[in-house]
Amino acid sequence: MTALKHLTEAELEASLKSTLAHWDGKQDLWVFAYGSLLWNPESGFVDPRPARIHGYHREFCLWSRINRGTVDRPGLVLALARGGSCTGLVYRVPQAYARDTLRSLWLREMPLASYL
Repeated sequence: MTALKHLTEAELEASLKSTLAHWDGKQDLWVFAYGSLLWNPESGFVDPRPARIHGYHREFCLWSRINRGTVDRPGLVLALARGGSCTGLVYRVPQAYARDTLRSLWLREMPLASYL
């Protein structure tokens, strides 16, 4: 099994920029949490509220060599798969801290570009 390549700093920044492309920079953002963000939220997440997302369900379907497992023996972690619905929380991210908070979230959750 070959080791997966971590994204470079530039690739992480490009991914975050692409995600925020339609944000005007003036509004607070909301982040849906369904896995580890439920019990280990990012600094800067405030005002948690119960939420349900439709069209996706929580499933152990993402292989990880970082959060659970090793290069030789990856483990499954939660991801969202198409179909059904999923309960979780939404957190508000105040506009003033949104870029820094989401950058921290990207460093934590996107080192291998596992999520779309």
